[in-house]
Amino acid sequence: MRYYYPLIFLVLTTFYGNAQEDFLIDEIGNSLNEDFGKAYQYYYSHKDSAYFYFNRVKQTANKYHIIEYQLEALIRESWAANFHNDLYIIKKNIQQLDSIQFNNKKELDTIYLKNYYSSSITYTKGLYEYDLNNYKSALNYFNEVIRTCEENQNYFQDPEILKLYLSATTFVGKLYVNEGKYQLAKDFYEKTLRTINQKSGFDMSFSNNIQILLADIYQKEGLFEKANASILKVLHYYIDVTKNSNRIITSYQRIIDNHLKLKQTDSAAFYLEKMKPYISEDHPLLDRYYTSSAHISEAEGNYAEAEVALQTVIDILKANPQSIENNKLAQAYQEMGLMHMQFDQPKKALTHYQLADQNLKKNKATINQTKYLQLLKHKTQALNSLELYNLSLESSQQAITILNALKPTFKNNSDKLFLIEDAFPVFESALEANFKLYQATQQDHLIDTAFYYSEKSKSVLLMEALLSTKATKFANIPERIIEEEQILKSRITYLEKQLNTSKNTDLEAELFDTQNTYHELITKIETNYKTYYDLKYNSEVISLPALQKFLKPNTALISYFYGNDAIYSITITKNSKAIQQLKRDAVLDDAIISVYNMLNNPKSDLEALNKKSFQLYSQFLAPNIENVSEKNIIIIADGLLNYLPFSSLSVTGSTEYLVENRVISYVNSATLLKQLSENASINNKVLAFAPSFNGQDANNLLALPNNKNEAADILNYFKGKTLTDSHATLQNFNTESADFGLLHFATHAILDDENPEYSYLAFQPDGKSNLLYVSDLYNLNSNTSLVTLSACESGIGDLKRGEGFISLARGFYFSGAKSIASTLWKINDGSSSKIMGAFYKNLSKGHEKNVALQKAQSAFIHENSQNALAHPYYWSGFLISGNMQAIETANNWLWYALGTLSFLILLFFIVNRRKSS
Repeated sequence: MRYYYPLIFLVLTTFYGNAQEDFLIDEIGNSLNEDFGKAYQYYYSHKDSAYFYFNRVKQTANKYHIIEYQLEALIRESWAANFHNDLYIIKKNIQQLDSIQFNNKKELDTIYLKNYYSSSITYTKGLYEYDLNNYKSALNYFNEVIRTCEENQNYFQDPEILKLYLSATTFVGKLYVNEGKYQLAKDFYEKTLRTINQKSGFDMSFSNNIQILLADIYQKEGLFEKANASILKVLHYYIDVTKNSNRIITSYQRIIDNHLKLKQTDSAAFYLEKMKPYISEDHPLLDRYYTSSAHISEAEGNYAEAEVALQTVIDILKANPQSIENNKLAQAYQEMGLMHMQFDQPKKALTHYQLADQNLKKNKATINQTKYLQLLKHKTQALNSLELYNLSLESSQQAITILNALKPTFKNNSDKLFLIEDAFPVFESALEANFKLYQATQQDHLIDTAFYYSEKSKSVLLMEALLSTKATKFANIPERIIEEEQILKSRITYLEKQLNTSKNTDLEAELFDTQNTYHELITKIETNYKTYYDLKYNSEVISLPALQKFLKPNTALISYFYGNDAIYSITITKNSKAIQQLKRDAVLDDAIISVYNMLNNPKSDLEALNKKSFQLYSQFLAPNIENVSEKNIIIIADGLLNYLPFSSLSVTGSTEYLVENRVISYVNSATLLKQLSENASINNKVLAFAPSFNGQDANNLLALPNNKNEAADILNYFKGKTLTDSHATLQNFNTESADFGLLHFATHAILDDENPEYSYLAFQPDGKSNLLYVSDLYNLNSNTSLVTLSACESGIGDLKRGEGFISLARGFYFSGAKSIASTLWKINDGSSSKIMGAFYKNLSKGHEKNVALQKAQSAFIHENSQNALAHPYYWSGFLISGNMQAIETANNWLWYALGTLSFLILLFFIVNRRKSS
């Protein structure tokens, strides 16, 4: 605790001078200090006693007009009230603090501790707004404390101001956690830890608190064992040193929840017993004990006990009016609803979800949209269980409206991915409701709305990135601002790459500051350039009728949605539309994974593979295309279906594959397809890279015997340049790639499973950086017609719901590519060279990209039908995605001319033969 007795004593001496007796000074000082000591003694354990002594300090300080003690007592009492969740006391004290500041401006400017008191009052206001879930206001107050301290580094010489600063940064992290912005929260926590580590002998309670807060994030990310390890690492400190019952109870509650998530019910019950001694009937966290007890009963299948325990929680919270203001009662109703759903009681669940909804609306503060989105997600599932499908659709649309409003506030991509992943069940509920209504009514417009929901769930980040580039052009943003954004993005990427290989405290601090500067710049652009904001966050998706107008006559599009309970597919042609549902189970998931594993293994049993892939064809594709005559099929894959090259599916159970009678291409979403078709590049020059490796470079990359021939072969069909060996460098890619419309990479691609944004393409080792990472591609700005990644696993990465693979292929879409040829596994160098040669030859004849690849793969199958190369491993790993528009070349005119000449010659002979006869 903070004690300024010597300083206060000097103030008293100065104020009274010789006008008062020395014993009076001593008496006042001793009385104030004694009351402060007693208040701190009861700070955590007996709030009424603590308030009593704080009030005595305030009365004495007010009587003798000792401003420092008035401020100190009001601030410290407010922080105690925060601990005990007494918001009315904090509100009253803030009003008094404001009054003292307003009425004593001149005097406050002269006191030694003015900076501390000013920041403490701001911090207290932040605490109050935080408790009310007014996150925007709380963030403003905490940021003001941080900004004031950082602008006046000498403040840090005072350990109390430093503690205030660290507390503010910690609360900013907590705010971001509550909003689901976990990566931003980690950034702030790590900043706090860096500051603590720079101060030897600093109060360890701060670093211990950070461990607890990090555990909260790990829990939300599903890393339950890591969360418990983080808590147990510091729990002894709160038990043995601070004896902080609040921290002990919340820690045990988290440990219990984590064990339950890990299906370790006995361990959860063990820690509930550990919690019990710290609980009393008047403890402010009594509800936490009963919540944990309910969760354990629920896990044990004891419905009655779980219901009683949760009702006790609700009764405790209803007795405290503040639980409405801070949304705790609404959360308890939601917990009860979830429990009822677990025991298949949707009607009871819906009743409690409605009560939660009403309590959220009673909150005078702005409803926290993340929490409301969570409630609506659960509510739609209960409504579907009760077959109230129209009401479910209303709630789903309400949730999507909130989601659209939330997305622009998330500046970090990893946080945005988590938000979308967490909201995914909303889209599934909407699709289920649409499908059930369609089954009952056969009304065509329900397929349109089902497609809308499916499309809303896809490629949110990728579309945002592409629209951002377009928005920059149309919003007339000054060049200096665009340049500043590019510099910051490049610096962030550089620092992240450096930290990916080695830890460095200075670089971590620089990265944090650079990211903050970048986020502030983007916020400024979005605020000052409304056109930019409106274009970038345009959440409209292409409608099904608009898509039908866009599709070519010989093309069908199949959009998949891979939900938790079912898989939906919507098939659309120029003149037709249909929807299918397939129930999902573990057997189906395992079948997809098994087929993928057999496809990428050239030694797998071909007969067994064909039988398994035929089963998947029969389940996933045949129902969609059996009544569709269109030859070109565009696939919007989702979930595990991203692992399947549909062209490899056997259509008979033997060596007859879909690629032989249908032309397959892929895209992340129909809206993206429309976007990629706008302003397509007419640059048809090719730039091909074929570096050489010997297995002795830093990454131990092996030689590719056929890659130079593959790259050189392309120039038989297109004008351009091939860069091999020492010319195939990353530097040459950076300086030359913008001048070419076709980019071909015959090189190694390395997948990083743990950090997908650090998967990379390898260029010629030259003693410098020779790796092009996925994260680098986010900073490129090109208008490439086709990127061909003739490299291993260039199309796969970390699979994210709705977004697909975080892969090199996806990275090139961020850079502005219109279409991409990529691979799903470690491809064979020899077969790759042959297929790529045929692919470019077909492109030069004017074939669309999907047709060019289909013809190349079909020819390869037929040429190798009697040998081992017929195995799909050798040819089906290549995918083509995006805009399939043909590439116009000079050779096209040659082929057209030759074809026309041949036709005229044939016509001449026919006419002459008829005349002679």
